[in-house]
Parts: sequence; structure tokens; C-alpha cells
Amino acid sequence: MPKTRHQLNLENLALITAGSIVDVEILTPTTSKRIKTEFVGLLHDRFVILNYPTAKRLSNATEYLKDGVVVIVRAVLESGGGQVIAFRQHVMSVSSHPARLIYLNFPSQVQLFSLRSETRIPTLLPAKLKLSDERELHGVIKDISVTGVMFDIKGLDDLSELKNTQCNIVLDEKDKGITEFSGQICSIKSRAAGAQFGIQLTASEDEMKAFMKKHFIDLSVLETLV
Repeated sequence: MPKTRHQLNLENLALITAGSIVDVEILTPTTSKRIKTEFVGLLHDRFVILNYPTAKRLSNATEYLKDGVVVIVRAVLESGGGQVIAFRQHVMSVSSHPARLIYLNFPSQVQLFSLRSETRIPTLLPAKLKLSDERELHGVIKDISVTGVMFDIKGLDDLSELKNTQCNIVLDEKDKGITEFSGQICSIKSRAAGAQFGIQLTASEDEMKAFMKKHFIDLSVLETLV
């Protein structure tokens, strides 16, 4: 029996807000490229419209964005409680007048995923860890969820005494400013040339979902679309 529009989640496309940022993965036979651009709108059963990315977002965009290319589009739904919507489709056409826009074939189905607290998302975000004794450790946030992060540092020092202590995670990004989260170090796993800290955050789930949306961190749970 054919699936209905509701079963294919197509009605949720209307929940993507015009002007909101979407993540576009351009698939080629040998590689893929990810860019951010704006969602413009859609015409039901005909096409989805995206803004053409600036040269800053994707240099030589004309080499990648052309008729027939396959893309995966991902967006966070404003009214979906943090849900992510994703679909895969071909580029129908790229217009140049009166504005540069990308027209995608209307998807046959879309997928929905929730940012649940147990969903751990791989990242590579440089940050520093401010400890309760005023020391600062520089490292990388290796994964993130709505309740915590895995913070990776290099070095040979024994840091096991920091377990169960309070800390602050600070990200200083030129284009997004300074973001700081407080938390507690719940686990410390030593490795050959450093350690990984499991940190439980005190930020609310809404704050973390907003942070994820701001950075549009890749969601590992969406990789089944590729």
C-alpha cells in the first residue's frame, strides 16, 4: 500500500522557516562538500528553493552546484522541539535573475530526527577548560549532547584528581563571540598522549539545542541518508 504524505513526513517541510539557515551537503562521485545557506521557500509537489551560497561559504560554487547534482539538506525545525529534518534530492535548476537561487526537485520523502539527550554528536570545536583552581587547559570538544561534552586534551600530566570538580568550557570564536558553559567533570579517561574528560553541563537542553543550531553541528544519526 502506498505511503501517505503524512507517513512520508512531507507536511513537515512547511515547518522550515523562510530565511533560516540550512546545511547542504553536495555529493559528488569522489567526495562531498558541506555549506550553509538560507531556506527561501517551497511550492508543494514542485520544488524547494534555497539561496545561492556566497563565495565566502563556497568558493567556485558553480563547479559544484549545477543541474542534476545530488544534495542532502538538513534543517532544525523552529517549532519541532529541536527536531532535525533532512531529505535527499537533485538540483533542478540554478537561477541568476532576479536573484541567484537554487531550485531542488520536491522530495519524495523526508526524515525526522530528535536531538535527544543521549544523542552524541561528533565535533572538532577548539575550546579551553577553566578549572576551579584557575588553571586553564586547551583542547578540543570531541563530541557533544544536550547534557554534556567529551573534552580532549594533549599532555602527559596525571589529571585524575580533577574528577568530580567544577569547571567552565569556553569557546572563543571570531564570528560567533565567546560562549561559556559551566559543568562538572564526571569521568577522566587517560590515553597515550593526553586525556578525555566527560563533562556534565548545567546548561538547559534548550540552551544546548540553540547552541547546536547556531553551529549546525553535523548529526551522526543522519549519516544513513548518504
